Amino acid sequence: MKQCFLLLTLGLGFTSLAQAQSADETAVKSLIESFNAAFNAHDTKAFAAAFTEDADFTNWVGQSAHGRANIETFHVPILTVVYKNGAQKIANTKIRFIRPDVAAVDVQTDVTGGKTFDGKDMPPIKFLMNWVATKEPDGRWLIKVMHNSKLLDTGIPPVYKK
Repeated sequence: MKQCFLLLTLGLGFTSLAQAQSADETAVKSLIESFNAAFNAHDTKAFAAAFTEDADFTNWVGQSAHGRANIETFHVPILTVVYKNGAQKIANTKIRFIRPDVAAVDVQTDVTGGKTFDGKDMPPIKFLMNWVATKEPDGRWLIKVMHNSKLLDTGIPPVYKK
């Protein structure tokens, strides 16, 4: 009888752990979607709201900003000038939970409609955003660290596929 109770208890524990991870995965996917929606709305406040107060951001040329307020300020010219009429489309995502409250997130995007600061059309760009997302004390998932990289079309087939 004790063995049956122990197995039932362990089984319920695994079920609740799986349910929690499923809920967290859904929340991280929602973070990805809201981040993308903010970019496409060119809304710097909503964009910055996806980050923790003490977040770090580094773009593909190595420029960085620390803290939500600085990340917002950093993105004003990007979202209101360069991509004022641009659109970002999510091409692929990967989520890996490092701990129950920390996830490594890869978001591949295709960005179109950009203009240089002197008004010239930019070609479409593929980006890979690497995030460290954390589950905050209030239960929300936010970006703690983000590195943005430009993906080059090398013509080399991918080593692995989803």
